[in-house]
Amino acid sequence: MDKDRVVRFSGSARFAHWGHTVTFLVLLFTGLILFSPAVGRVLAPVFGGYVNASTIHKVMAVFFTIIPLIALVINFRGFLDWWKDVFSFGKNDIKFLMKFPLEFFGFKVDLPPQSKFNGGEKMNSVITTTSCVLLALSGYVMWFKDAFSPTLVQWAYPIHGICMILATCMVCMHAYLGSFHPGSGESFWGMWKGTVRSDWAAHHHAKWYEEVTKSQN
Repeated sequence: MDKDRVVRFSGSARFAHWGHTVTFLVLLFTGLILFSPAVGRVLAPVFGGYVNASTIHKVMAVFFTIIPLIALVINFRGFLDWWKDVFSFGKNDIKFLMKFPLEFFGFKVDLPPQSKFNGGEKMNSVITTTSCVLLALSGYVMWFKDAFSPTLVQWAYPIHGICMILATCMVCMHAYLGSFHPGSGESFWGMWKGTVRSDWAAHHHAKWYEEVTKSQN
């Protein structure tokens, strides 16, 4: 491996990330067609009409469910390591969340050393994953409503809508911070190619980079 780069994400993690990204976006737009008449008039023709949009929405929902399960089976250890890191929220993560807004607006600050996922990424992982799980569960209840109680079906609709809004907000913030924000663009290449620059890793994820370099020596 190039000594100037370090492996950040495995192939299974990238498969899950991009597979979920594509299916989420298709679900978002086809769902908006069914949710909003105004949006439907504009986007429905793109997907071949309301009926086709509904069918595509259901097909993508199945892939949205299957893709992370495939990644989980392929790399269960990686999944456990991810969640172990995400839920190891400590003082440095809190300090990061307090200082990051300054860096976001262009101020130079000394950020505390972070693990493989910084405090913001940990919060994003928890909120987005929870929202997506609730989206999937409520969606299946709405899809197969005859198999569930009327009360559960009634609750599924607002839960689905609220989680859609929350997940969309988190995805938009994640996309900007991971791809377009100055200084964070290397995150995109980490998820695209699997590796990031060593100097970037040392600066943004010092604790994790130290662990990786020690394991290689």
